[in-house]
Amino acid sequence: MEKQTDRPVWLITGAAGALGSELVRQLLQSGKDCVALDSNARGLNQLHDQLVADGLPVPALMPMDLTGAGPDECAKLAETIEAEFGRLDGLIHGAATFVALRPLLHQPAEEWFRIIQTGLTGPFLLSVALMPLLADGGDGRVVFINDGHCLDKPANWAAYGVAQAGRRQMVRSLEEEAGRHGPKFMDVDPGPFFSPLRTAAWPSESPGDLPPPASAAAKIIERVCA
Repeated sequence: MEKQTDRPVWLITGAAGALGSELVRQLLQSGKDCVALDSNARGLNQLHDQLVADGLPVPALMPMDLTGAGPDECAKLAETIEAEFGRLDGLIHGAATFVALRPLLHQPAEEWFRIIQTGLTGPFLLSVALMPLLADGGDGRVVFINDGHCLDKPANWAAYGVAQAGRRQMVRSLEEEAGRHGPKFMDVDPGPFFSPLRTAAWPSESPGDLPPPASAAAKIIERVCA
């Protein structure tokens, strides 16, 4: 299909969250088109309204819950992006689910399934469906946002830590299999920043104790768009 925009097109999952919304904002500010995907439709609408109020371009909003998405839903998403944009230049896997620190063997099964689906299985299915749309010649980017702290200190991170370890292994496998001519697969840890997910693990921290999500987003974009 003929390209329908000359601007690079990026898809961000978890786009209504603290980090995701900043990634969308800064990518739009740098002249890219964005597809903002999140299960929180209200949050996506709020992001849209904030961008409009700030006089910025707006992303294409895609309400989608990765915890319940299977191959068919991911294939439909790929069809929608192809019809709207004709291609995809970058994919950032930023969606994550975390409830609380707890021993692995004390984690409820439903919580385990939800976290693994959002953090590991969903990104795999999404990557498979979107791979045909990613730019050829090694220019495409598939980025997994990772949290290295739970890998260094794995106790009590339960499914969240398992998902982070799996994401890192997934990137290594995909990177070697893609070779020089496929998309570039990247594993990026932006370091600590203040967010609701971090507050769930360390509720005593305040916003002033850590860098804001905007700083983490800038660090990610500087690396992946270089």
